[in-house]
Amino acid sequence: MDGLPNELLIHIASYFDAEPPSVKKFTHEPTVDLTVSDDQPLKALSQVSWRWRNVTIPILFRFARIKLESDPQWVQIDARLFKNMQSQLRTLSAHEMQIYQRMRSKLKSTACSASSEISDGLPVEFCYIQDDDHFLRSSPFTQWSPQLPKTFEAFAKFVSDYGVKRHIESAVVYTNEEYELRHVTRADVSLYYAISDLWNQIFSYLDPVRVVIAAPPSALARLLDTSMLSADTWAFDMKCHYLELRQTRIKNFHRHTEDCGRQHGHGLVNIRPWTHLGYNEGSSITAYSTYEYHLKQSPKILYLLLIRLCKEVQDCCNIRSFSFIAVFPFSTNVLTMIRALQKVRTLRSIQFQVAPGEENKLLDHPQRIGKAQLSDLWLEWNESYSAIARFLAHYDFQDDGEFESSDCHHPTLSNDVDEKFESLRERGIGWTKTGRGSWKREPNLDVDDFELI
Repeated sequence: MDGLPNELLIHIASYFDAEPPSVKKFTHEPTVDLTVSDDQPLKALSQVSWRWRNVTIPILFRFARIKLESDPQWVQIDARLFKNMQSQLRTLSAHEMQIYQRMRSKLKSTACSASSEISDGLPVEFCYIQDDDHFLRSSPFTQWSPQLPKTFEAFAKFVSDYGVKRHIESAVVYTNEEYELRHVTRADVSLYYAISDLWNQIFSYLDPVRVVIAAPPSALARLLDTSMLSADTWAFDMKCHYLELRQTRIKNFHRHTEDCGRQHGHGLVNIRPWTHLGYNEGSSITAYSTYEYHLKQSPKILYLLLIRLCKEVQDCCNIRSFSFIAVFPFSTNVLTMIRALQKVRTLRSIQFQVAPGEENKLLDHPQRIGKAQLSDLWLEWNESYSAIARFLAHYDFQDDGEFESSDCHHPTLSNDVDEKFESLRERGIGWTKTGRGSWKREPNLDVDDFELI
């Protein structure tokens, strides 16, 4: 091997390259183990020698992953905590002393005393904890918010030193921490800039064409600078959601953004001209065991994200393809999402999966089904596809549209989906089947004055 030129070694190494687990498992029920794989031949090859290490670096780091900091990094400074700081002035760090002085000035400028501040429970300020802030870190009021890990700086330096940036195609950002600061007064402004800085740092050192977030719905909403718009998240017990964004490389991106008037850099949605949006919200099955389950609302992160795309993104930079994966979502929630999807004018390809995948044995485990009635599950599945069929009947594709149903791996489900499309054809709407679970929109086959459903 040592006598072979690098060109041959690179060719040999390419045979060890494989699709990352974040692609293979994206349609599975979401967990934060999205990037975990026991099969790591390329990594093993990179450890054989320094020469193999140098050969594999360009492909070894094509798929990066970033685990967000798990320790609480924020603290709510109110009058009670301020009063405790007064008794430990000698031990405060320089940053903590600055906070103390600022709080002292604010309290002096108000008409109320510190004791009245305590009784009112009014937060005075919300601060990021620095490394030397031992007093703040020991506070019982510390809270978690999405933050890059301390190791990211070293990783960014490695990317820069070895010229890896141009080789990184995908980045998975993940956490299993819940975000619980939704109701903290004055937190939004501080955290908005913190989240904006998080994405700006990532895209300063990396330039992936694909970004995936794997996180609990509350943390995902914070990372997208949005909300969950639901008071029923407890009923769904969704531990993790997946979001995938992909882009097509534009040779002169900066000129393009100037020409289309694009607002560049305001959150993840606007930081790049994404052409694909994929979302996996996992299973809704636990909610079927609750009283009047049909009234429950799952997290509306995807709905709000689609609304933002409609309002903030020009057509030249908007998504061309869309995929939605879930396990027995409520048809009312699917309909709400579809109404927002209807407003995105640039779609050419759409994919849905609303039943358990082939790898998912959920229906074989009575403890997971709980008190849910199987008839209710399939009723919601059928109603979901009725809503999808109505959407496909009305949506005005810019070009010949494509639709794929990943539920058609099962013959019975495939027949049911076929019936929905047969109904469209009977009404004179031109959809042609191109394979199992796939159809193509052909407007030239439309019957004049076809009946919309």
